[in-house]
Amino acid sequence: MAVNRGKQFEQQIKKAFEKIPGVSIDRLHDQTTGYKGSQNICDFIVYKEPYEYYIECKSVHGKRLPFSNITETQWNGLLEKSKIEGVCAGILCWWIDYDQTWFIPIWVLEDAKKVMGAKSIGIFYPCHMQAYWTYIPGKKRRVLFDYDMESFFNWAPKFAKDI
Repeated sequence: MAVNRGKQFEQQIKKAFEKIPGVSIDRLHDQTTGYKGSQNICDFIVYKEPYEYYIECKSVHGKRLPFSNITETQWNGLLEKSKIEGVCAGILCWWIDYDQTWFIPIWVLEDAKKVMGAKSIGIFYPCHMQAYWTYIPGKKRRVLFDYDMESFFNWAPKFAKDI
């Protein structure tokens, strides 16, 4: 049976968040059938006072995250959530070939798409925008990581209005 790295990545992220006291994490299970038109905008809804986070996990080989890997429902839903005060929404991307995991706010992706006409974003994105990414440190096991998600909450700025 083939190993689904994406699902394993999601499990590791959930385990890492569950270790942090005072954090609520809800996993929204994938609806592969799109039953009656319903689709989830993300994998996780995380709350740690005073903020709520909508997180979609993606794992990619190579140096680029194609925007085509993000469904229209995910993109638009995350973008709408990011406009609410106290909410941060984005993509948690594991670049498998580079052993790096970054959280990228959806507004950064939207900016790259609208302003620059980008169809993907690379791990070596221009540093002035990468300043809004959050690096997620982890201890590598064989393939997967044990992540330190506490650092996720220490990151600032979290919101587009903060810049």
